[in-house]
Amino acid sequence: MTTPTDRRPLTRPIWILGHLVAFAAIVGFVLLGQWQLRRNQERQEIDQRITVRVAAQPRPLADLFAELGLDGDELDLRPATATGTYRLDDEVILQARTLGGRSGNEVLTPLDLGDGTAVVVDRGWVPLDVVGPPVEGAEPPPGTVTVTGYLRPTQVRGGFGPVDPPAGDLDRVIRVDLDRLQQQIDLDLAPVYLVLSDQRPAQTVGFPIALPAPEPGGGPPHLAYAVQWFAFAGVVLVGYPILLRRTARHGGRPSSGDGDSGRLTP
Repeated sequence: MTTPTDRRPLTRPIWILGHLVAFAAIVGFVLLGQWQLRRNQERQEIDQRITVRVAAQPRPLADLFAELGLDGDELDLRPATATGTYRLDDEVILQARTLGGRSGNEVLTPLDLGDGTAVVVDRGWVPLDVVGPPVEGAEPPPGTVTVTGYLRPTQVRGGFGPVDPPAGDLDRVIRVDLDRLQQQIDLDLAPVYLVLSDQRPAQTVGFPIALPAPEPGGGPPHLAYAVQWFAFAGVVLVGYPILLRRTARHGGRPSSGDGDSGRLTP
């Protein structure tokens, strides 16, 4: 025997509110899923760029500037070489950086290119308890050196986070803000900095430790997040009508079979 349905309880104000909440939840979950799909596409494009650029042969910094201009995004991750002498008096420490799960800092040292310009070189990671700058136990080779690495654009503060003092000479910084470092260096800095991978002559002391090149595949699993959001939308889309049907069949009461103990009160 078919149980009669009474849909009148489903038109009460509290149920109408429930309908709106369910609809908003479905729309919200779908939009979040679509957003994660866009993030996944962006991540794939970044991974492709990393794969192509990092695998290229290093080229002299001047050649890259001549061909690609001074746009930081266009130069980002390009392998490059630069020859000059380190300016230890202008060295600064980049604070709060990790390597292999270990907390520490990184060492930023301008490389004088001999023509009135310089490029900031991130020479690598050092432990937290270093003394300097110049960092003791991380001294570079004296004289002319040739640095090979990959380029990165100047770092810009987002909406949150600490800020470096706007004036004065800094010996420790929060980010590689090349405009800020330019204030305390009397050479014209390149618009990108060079993350060291190799150096000739080689480092003769244990630190700093050169940073590994970026690899594709990093970042959050956006595709998995998208699937989760769409699954949540599906649960509401399927489950809410089932709840409505059962409620209508029992005249506003859930199908608990427990008499009035499960009576719905909206």
